[in-house]
Amino acid sequence: MVSSKQIFFISVLFSIFAILAALFMQYVLGHEPCKLCTYQRIPYYIIIFLGLITFFFPKIIKISFILLGLLLMAEFFVSNYHTLSTYEIIEYSGCQSAKIPSDINQLKEALMSDSLIVNCSNANLKFFGLPLSLYNTFFSLMFLIVIGFHAFKEKNQKTQSAR
Repeated sequence: MVSSKQIFFISVLFSIFAILAALFMQYVLGHEPCKLCTYQRIPYYIIIFLGLITFFFPKIIKISFILLGLLLMAEFFVSNYHTLSTYEIIEYSGCQSAKIPSDINQLKEALMSDSLIVNCSNANLKFFGLPLSLYNTFFSLMFLIVIGFHAFKEKNQKTQSAR
């Protein structure tokens, strides 16, 4: 059986990967994040920080595991909201990003064509045809399901061993 500690550190490693991928796409590939993209990163940063604390103080793994579940719920709701905004199921006017070209001629063209601001509905970065916020929704839901099953199994084992 997979332990709470293993599930916790796998989710920390995934969070590190997600943040590194987001930063790579932003600073190397030049895809500017919108507000919701930035908000989606916050739970990942907190999970990484929580992972560092738990690494040095392993006795707090149970509290960390509970906090992980809450952070993944927050990630799920933000990424789901972002995905719904991307598909224009709900409207969120703050879901925009802008990339200012460094060349004056490119800037002039961008201003004339109104292509500086990118809305979530016109997501400038998709992977296999799906926006990245949808992948965040899937992964946070997957981790929540794993945590839920793990907690259910632990509870049943404690109940059976008490008999």
